[in-house]
Amino acid sequence: MSDGKDGGVELNREARRAYAESPEGTNGKRRFLGVRLPDLESRRREAVRRGRNPFRRFLNVLQRVAPLLIIVGLGAALALNATVLNAFLLALNFVWQLAFGILVTVLQFVAIFWFMSRSRVERIRPEDPKVITFDDYWGQANLKNLVRQWLGLLSDRDAFVRMGGRYINGLLLYGEPGTGKTMLAKAMAGEAGVAFISMEGSGFRNMFWGVDTLKMMWFVRKARKLARRYGAAIAYIDEIDAVGASRGGVMGGRGGPGGGGMGGMGGLMGMGGSGALTRLLYEMDGIGIRTRGEKWRARAARLLGRKPPQRKWHVLFMGSTNRPDVLDPALVRPGRFDQLIQVNPPDKAGRREIVQGYLRGVRHDDSVDVEAIVVDTSKSTPAQIMAAITKDAVRIALFAGRSLISQKDIEQAFLQQWMGIENPIEEMAPDQRRQIAVHEAGHAVAQHYLLPDQRIVHLTIVARAQSLGFMLPLDQVEMYSYPLRRIVADIMVGMAGHIATRIVFGEDWTGAYSDFQQARAHLRHLQSLGYFGPPIFENGAEAKQDKVLADFWRDLESRVETLLRGHCGTLIALADALLKRSSLSSDEVLAILEPAPAAEAPAGEEPAVVAAPHAPSCSELDLITVQ
Repeated sequence: MSDGKDGGVELNREARRAYAESPEGTNGKRRFLGVRLPDLESRRREAVRRGRNPFRRFLNVLQRVAPLLIIVGLGAALALNATVLNAFLLALNFVWQLAFGILVTVLQFVAIFWFMSRSRVERIRPEDPKVITFDDYWGQANLKNLVRQWLGLLSDRDAFVRMGGRYINGLLLYGEPGTGKTMLAKAMAGEAGVAFISMEGSGFRNMFWGVDTLKMMWFVRKARKLARRYGAAIAYIDEIDAVGASRGGVMGGRGGPGGGGMGGMGGLMGMGGSGALTRLLYEMDGIGIRTRGEKWRARAARLLGRKPPQRKWHVLFMGSTNRPDVLDPALVRPGRFDQLIQVNPPDKAGRREIVQGYLRGVRHDDSVDVEAIVVDTSKSTPAQIMAAITKDAVRIALFAGRSLISQKDIEQAFLQQWMGIENPIEEMAPDQRRQIAVHEAGHAVAQHYLLPDQRIVHLTIVARAQSLGFMLPLDQVEMYSYPLRRIVADIMVGMAGHIATRIVFGEDWTGAYSDFQQARAHLRHLQSLGYFGPPIFENGAEAKQDKVLADFWRDLESRVETLLRGHCGTLIALADALLKRSSLSSDEVLAILEPAPAAEAPAGEEPAVVAAPHAPSCSELDLITVQ
């Protein structure tokens, strides 16, 4: 016998009992067992002996036939005694009326809330005219090549099955809002020629316990029906985090929204329940289980001596989310949504394809410059590009009395997306308007000299949303990583408006709150990247490093002030031009920051905006007036 310390050794019953009762191990060392092992063999013999007991067998038979005996006895009593029959019929009538009343009330109550809580379900069949394919999905060439692997399996599964492969159950698309996740799922269905059924995640939620589970069962049943008809179907759940968020108390869960259910009425009303998620997990695991019809066909094939037929259809579950970190671990484990695909905003080549695609659908003039739009829309999503070109730009041109959109219309549409709609303040005190102009001019001067790899697209003192004015810079080259000194330059540009106001007016003004907020975020970012030393403290809570940050802030302020005082003439010209025109385009700003040699203006035209002919001292800045 092997060493008794080995937990994998199998001992027969007698040896195990002797070893348990002995204080010594097989190797001579003293050993104590905390629990005596049960004698399973004797327990099995005792259970068999009890089962063969005649009296117990009689009781089991009596228990089975008791309902039948009761029914026969009641029938005999009703047939032989009219009084008993009459009482039974009266009781049966009362029970029926009560049950019918309760049933009607419940049905009315449930019907009202069922129709009130109906969710929109979208079905796209291969023969529908609204089917889209990859020809309609622009800007993600690499992503389309990736998903074509699964599309091939949806269309022809035989070779995959013959190799013994198991088809994936789910694909999860995640990424920023507006990157085209839902459109990709529709294009996959159209490209593969299969059916598509879609429902948003919040549509499964319901105030009544159990209704969310019924909705999920109904959704999967419809997907199965479409798959049997068309060979395959994509069951798509948009914003799946609304139904698939991590459940509280689940091993590995992250405690996201929709976690542990509430007690009392919370459990009855279904708030915080996870019935739809649990049912979805069950349906995904059981998608390969034979249906009732398949079982009957398999039995018939076996009776005829044939091989049971293979299933010719499949349901591919797909979901999309902006927050994959909150999903339940059971939902994204292998066998369920185990294929995660990130959908990012398109790169420059992708944006060019998207812009050209949407421009083909709108009427535009020759001033539209595709390359300029592509350069100015860095990090923009397909949804933002679509809205700017097909909605906002068309609206701007239409209300301006034009039948064609222009480049300026598209630029104005993107400005409205980024900064909000113009909301000019008609009556503002001159000194306040002057302060805003100086503030924005300070940003522009610092931007021009500290970040030459960006260009100023727009400079204005016209209020938009929560801003009284803004300076909008954009990268001239697509940036995916950059040196830390660029973050330092961003901080200095943010400080410049506040410092320009201090130089001109001799005191600090409000209006720099958002600038300071961004500068503080940049400082913490620098700290986390190790700019001030090893990034040990993620949140920057160390007092010593806080002192370093404060000293660094003061040093940057001094540098920005030196820069602005050295370019006071440019600051004057920019502020003066803003007071005259309210808004300056990229070319107008550049003409002031880098003026060309002066030329005589044609008769009847205003001279071009140029920089001040001299660099006055900072005390001369108060000469700026509203003209």
